[in-house]
Amino acid sequence: MSCAAVLVLGLVACGQLAAGPTRPAEPVRPEASATVSRPSAGDDFSLAVVPGSASVVAGNLVQATVRTITTTGAAQAVSLTVGGLPAGTAATVEPAVVSSGGSAVLTVRTSVSTRAGTYDVVVAGAGASARHTVVFRLLVRAPAVIRAAFYYPWFPEAWRQQGLDPFTNYVPVRGRYAVEEPVVRAQVADMRYGGITMGIASWFGRGTVTDRHWPAMVRAAQGSGFVWAPYYEPEGTSDPTPERIADDLHYLRATYGGAGSALAVLPDRGMPVFVYNAGDLTTAQGCATVDRWVQAQALLQRRFGETVHVNLKVFPGYPGCSGTAGVAGWHQYGPARAEHDFSGAPGEGSYTVSPGFWKAGLAYGQSPFLSRDRARWRAGLARMNASGAPWQLVTSYNEWGEGTAIESSRACRGPAPAGAWCDWSGGGRSDFISDLHDELPPARDAGAVPGAAAP
Repeated sequence: MSCAAVLVLGLVACGQLAAGPTRPAEPVRPEASATVSRPSAGDDFSLAVVPGSASVVAGNLVQATVRTITTTGAAQAVSLTVGGLPAGTAATVEPAVVSSGGSAVLTVRTSVSTRAGTYDVVVAGAGASARHTVVFRLLVRAPAVIRAAFYYPWFPEAWRQQGLDPFTNYVPVRGRYAVEEPVVRAQVADMRYGGITMGIASWFGRGTVTDRHWPAMVRAAQGSGFVWAPYYEPEGTSDPTPERIADDLHYLRATYGGAGSALAVLPDRGMPVFVYNAGDLTTAQGCATVDRWVQAQALLQRRFGETVHVNLKVFPGYPGCSGTAGVAGWHQYGPARAEHDFSGAPGEGSYTVSPGFWKAGLAYGQSPFLSRDRARWRAGLARMNASGAPWQLVTSYNEWGEGTAIESSRACRGPAPAGAWCDWSGGGRSDFISDLHDELPPARDAGAVPGAAAP
């Protein structure tokens, strides 16, 4: 009887790390058994990955079983490693060492930076007397939808401001944390559970508080399948020149990008950059911003050979600007309103949801204000999924000062006002994150992979 005949099949495909949402995998060739290496003379073992292939939408993960069998002689320790991974993808085998006859779990984590295509992921097993490799064929499909959350890397500095300490009406479960690797790692896992595959992280410029916290963010997300994109804040307080914009974008790419980095780079589109052009109150102002960003993109390409995927904040008359075709997408940042539907915007549209808005220092109900209402929030998530928008945005993960966070809170700071929802910790996980988990983005791709069979 062949080694393959005694193997027990097992595969999991899902949109999250351990404890994440589970979806059935789609085998590329379901009729094919796993590839098993041939034994050699003396003490030997065989190596297999089952099933031998799987399909996944970029931003999700797949898991398969790596099995070893002692074929001749005595059992031996086998060290397992993985290679042949595409950019934007990470993989682990746990445990990394097994006794022949044992098994391990192969986890391949793709990100939205992973290019669509078919890849031969190589699993190698090295024993004392033999070494074998086996191929796990991975078909990656481009996502039709990316869910992202706005994130603020300005803690612990921002806990104390405007005469308040802490500057929030709530009591975060994580306390007055700092943006450090262990904290961010837990936050990333939190967001991944809610189907969020990208964080749009506030960036105010080189050397600022937010910039100083970016290294911890990027390190914490490496290998997780989660990626970061900058929220370009200088546009909200000034009109930076095209030269400055190009230099800033190159700085971000050169400083935080590179092989294995968690900085988002969308295949064939470049680094996504969201822009907080909040000062554009008229069509003339907004169109001038569009022109500056179109020029900045040309400079970035000419000077550094880099491309970016620009997503601007909407303004009055934004579709009619002469340079609108040079802007990849549009969003609204206005969390005092529960939903913003710009799914029909030129280029790539978006749908944004907010859990609530209660700014620190303001009385409960004082404008601008949005109460927290779970039924409204859940209905908004359903509408977001039905919208067909390629970008699903959440404002925000952790803007505690404005009271828009979906990160867990356990109480209000001070006596809870009548009608206020202060504790959404859910006995261990944010109720808002749990609701996002229950309303995952539609599991569809953006089109067939060239040269690949339809799954």
